[in-house]
Amino acid sequence: MSRRTESDFVSLPVDTVSNLLIGDVIEQLNRIPDKSISVVVTSPPYWNLRDYEVENQIGKEKSPQEYVEKMIKVGDEILRILRDDGAYFLNVGDSYVDKNLQMIPSRIAIGMQNRGWLLRNQIIWYKPDHMPSPVKTRFSNTYESVFLFTKNDWEKKVRFDIDAIRIPHKTQGEIQKPKGDAYNGKFRGNEKNIGASPGARMSVSSEKYTLKRKKELPLNIICDYLRYWREKRKIGVQEIDKILRYKHTAGHWFRKDAGGSLPLPDDWMKLKKILNFDAQYDKEMTETHLVLQVVQNHPNGKNPGDLWRINTAKTGYEHFAVFPEEIPRMAIKSCCPPEGIVLDPFAGSGTTGKVAKELGRKSILIELQSDFVK
Repeated sequence: MSRRTESDFVSLPVDTVSNLLIGDVIEQLNRIPDKSISVVVTSPPYWNLRDYEVENQIGKEKSPQEYVEKMIKVGDEILRILRDDGAYFLNVGDSYVDKNLQMIPSRIAIGMQNRGWLLRNQIIWYKPDHMPSPVKTRFSNTYESVFLFTKNDWEKKVRFDIDAIRIPHKTQGEIQKPKGDAYNGKFRGNEKNIGASPGARMSVSSEKYTLKRKKELPLNIICDYLRYWREKRKIGVQEIDKILRYKHTAGHWFRKDAGGSLPLPDDWMKLKKILNFDAQYDKEMTETHLVLQVVQNHPNGKNPGDLWRINTAKTGYEHFAVFPEEIPRMAIKSCCPPEGIVLDPFAGSGTTGKVAKELGRKSILIELQSDFVK
């Protein structure tokens, strides 16, 4: 295959007016440059639910498995065009065959995991205004899944702006005082040893402590230091684990990525005996103090969690399902930087493009049916 040049790709949007690509989703995705998209958020036609009477439409495959394979193929192209710190939000519904739930969303998710995706969340979109159901032999369906995928790469830092999507707390988060002699557990009279759980300490005493280092050193500095002494002593991490009677613990002390961690003070001194390193960081790594810890709500609100209560959107189109604006809004606000580009490969009426424009983001929309974009 010949190497593709810049002329083979579409021009990326320069402002908040959506770039619209009409045609087959795979063919149009193939026109988008590598690693150019910050967030993909979409809801494809569900399998065997509607017939849009368009050639090559997704959702009219002969079997659920054919549909799953086609959606995984779409995911392959999205994996190519997504930035390393990007995110893919996929909302897809399920279907029944002979009263048997096909588990289509789960099959797609597992297939994508096998193709290099990391599944970060299965968000439950609960519909308070869900359609009434006449079924009498099972529970009615009231939710759909929204999967959050990122590239499967420990080394990168996925962009996720939690502060942009926080929601109000239900309570003011005031510290609750103990009620007299109501507590009579094993820590009574010895509250400082209750441990690191602020909730547990709250039930015992108004004084809440946790043991912490007085000074936290950067992970990369300690990692380089320990690597030097380990290589000098010619000892492997598995041998260190064996000496300390740990399983898969020591390896984290020699990593700089998201899987790295600092040894606890006691482990530091045990490691010192094994590696026989000098005292350069002994004080910083072992000197601790009790820190008063309180349970307080974040001033900007709380994490919205993975259960989203969002009403379905209404539309004037016959037999046409519209994406509720709140889903792309959550996706864009949490994962798309101000300069980023949003993509919806199954744009429909253009809800994702509308929300992206409202939030000041550029967008690309792909749609098979030209009628929906008039």
